Parts: sequence; structure tokens; C-alpha cells
Amino acid sequence: MDLVPASEGSFLSLSTLFARAFEGYFVPVPDAPQAFDARVRSEHISLTESRVARVGREAVGLVLMARRGNVSRVAGMGIVPSRRGQGLGGEMLRPLLDSARARGDARMVLEVIEQNAPAVKLYERLGFRRMRRLVGFTGTPTPEPGALEEVDPRECAKLLPAGLPWQLDAATVMGLSSPAKAFRLGPAFAVVADVAAPTLGLRSLVVEPSARGKGAGRMLLRALAAAHPGKPLAVSAIVPEGLCDRFFLGEGFTYPALSQLELAHTF
Repeated sequence: MDLVPASEGSFLSLSTLFARAFEGYFVPVPDAPQAFDARVRSEHISLTESRVARVGREAVGLVLMARRGNVSRVAGMGIVPSRRGQGLGGEMLRPLLDSARARGDARMVLEVIEQNAPAVKLYERLGFRRMRRLVGFTGTPTPEPGALEEVDPRECAKLLPAGLPWQLDAATVMGLSSPAKAFRLGPAFAVVADVAAPTLGLRSLVVEPSARGKGAGRMLLRALAAAHPGKPLAVSAIVPEGLCDRFFLGEGFTYPALSQLELAHTF
């Protein structure tokens, strides 16, 4: 097996390989070049440091790598169905761990679906340790019309605290682009992945510090529900367990079937 920089391939070929490598995964991964491009940009994925695995002339796997400062992240690793169960996962990731260590990174992080037992076992065998559990929420708030104002996602990002998981981090939210949209209702801000989608994917929700605990977040959720009647809201499993549980569960949301583990390898 050979590993070559993903930057040697086109976005179209990488999007297709990404979808093939996650075929049959816990959540659908479509071949969508525009969405793939948006993910690369917002999550600071480096195609130069990402790798395509090849056996002969066949592309059989993909590891997407991101970097911020002295922290690396495995933003996605998958293998095409016909090559799974052959030990390629470890072969793909070990050289990237060695490279991160050699350049002086402090740690490498990743998120893995908790119910994906083989993947969790692989990462822990490679030296990753569990940091925290990540959960999501889904529900349909009680609609209450409100004067939503569309704003730049950066208005939301600048209020986010430090220490959030990569996909919730201010740097990620700041890098979101169309079709993502941000809305404000008074002191509360939210970013929605795509208002045209059947489900409103909530990428971020934050309230100005002086207004927290006074119902501003709840009013924003309900205004979003009123502006998009019949559409449920969903938060992916990227939220640290315990951070927002009381808020969302109090609004009638429930946990989805899947959760994630945030893992870290410290050098």
C-alpha cells in the first residue's frame, strides 16, 4: 500500500473517494463536491497533509487531516468496502502520527462514533485515549414568531468559548459559508447549515454572556421553528455531554441513536 498526498487529486475525485470510503457507514455520506469543499475550508483540512491510500493503481482509502496551531485532527478516515478488514486503517494512520510527532505537534485528536466498536478499538490500539463523550439532539420546538435578523456567522463565532470540539470551535463556525446562514434574535445567535433542507441542522447556538439564563436561546429556537414550519431541528453529536443537555431536553428535544467519542493522542 502507498500513501500519496490528497492534493494530487481533484476535488471531484476526492469527493467520490470520500463517499466510497464511507459506503455503508452509520450516517449517509453522499458524493457532493460542494459540501466536501465547504468542509475542507471550514474545518481547516489540509489536502497536502491528507493522504489517499493506493494498492497498485486503485485508490482504496482516504485520511483527511486538519491542523490548527500545534494540534492535528483526523477529520475523516475511511476505506472502500472491498478492502476493509485487511489492517489498512493502522497502516494509513501510523505514518501520519509519526509526521505529527516529528514536527512537534502537541497532540492529534479525532471524533469517532461510539457505536463503531471496531474503529474505537483501532484508535485506542494506536494510542488514542478517550477525552469526552459527544452527544446530539433532535426535536421540534414550539413555534413562536420572532423578528429574526440574518447576520454573519462570525457574529456567532466571536461569542463561543474556548475548548469546544473542533466542529463547534469558533474557527470552524467562522469559516462556514453558503448554504449556512446565521440568525440573531436579540442577544441570541444561531447558525443553521441549510434552511432549505428537510431538517434544520443547528451548527451553533450562543447567547451573549449578560443575557444567559433568561430564555433568549429558547426564544430563538422557537422563532426558527416558526420561520420554518414543520421542520425539525437537529444538532449533530458534536456537543460535549452535559454542556447543553438541560437546555435542549427542556425544550422537548431527545438524544439521537448515535453518539461520539472525542479521542486524543498526546505526543
